[in-house]
Amino acid sequence: MDNTTQKSTRPHDKLGLRKEYLEDILGARRMDALGRVMAAYRSGYAIPDIYIDVFQASLYELGRLWESNRISVADEHMGTAITQFIMSNLYQHLEISEVVRGRLVVTGVQGELHQVGANMIADVLEADGWDVRFLGANVPPEDVIRAVREHEADLLGISATMYVNLPEVVQLVGMVRQEFGGKSPRILLGGGAFGGLPLLPPKLEGCLVVRDLKEAVFLTRTFGQGDGPSLQGGEA
Repeated sequence: MDNTTQKSTRPHDKLGLRKEYLEDILGARRMDALGRVMAAYRSGYAIPDIYIDVFQASLYELGRLWESNRISVADEHMGTAITQFIMSNLYQHLEISEVVRGRLVVTGVQGELHQVGANMIADVLEADGWDVRFLGANVPPEDVIRAVREHEADLLGISATMYVNLPEVVQLVGMVRQEFGGKSPRILLGGGAFGGLPLLPPKLEGCLVVRDLKEAVFLTRTFGQGDGPSLQGGEA
């Protein structure tokens, strides 16, 4: 049986855990937040579900609080930094599915300075059976292409938070398709830059857009190899 399923016993009230975690990161209580999350993990809360139920939901709420001027940019950045710190501690405990789905490169486009969302996608899909190479943020397109070639990637995940970075996405997708032709990897797009788009630009046709972590898992399973366990998280 897949290890991810074994650890999805969900012993905690996710809404309560999320509320307490959000209070911790807004209060700059980094070690309290870490201890709370590690206790949840040790009690049986699967890491991908923690990412979906706690990290993703809390960071969305941070963004809403910032947009409504209820917290400062510094508060939002601090909460994000604490979350990345805790993710780095959880990563060593990440349990990988026995299902082999394929090879994946995840990157932020050149000029993109946000990387936590892409990092979360990389970790959750790695747990789901993808062989992941995570490049981080602000990566030149030539280096992305090199990583795709070296990793022999079946899938390329591209993250862009700001709408102003959309031309960089179009450029990268075009360069990848030109470089690899009919052997181009499938392309997965995610991040705030795509949230308000009614339609993708014509040059991005054929790409898949994901709105959150749960959808990323669902969509990538439609063309990954084999059938795996379903995550139980994702409700707001």
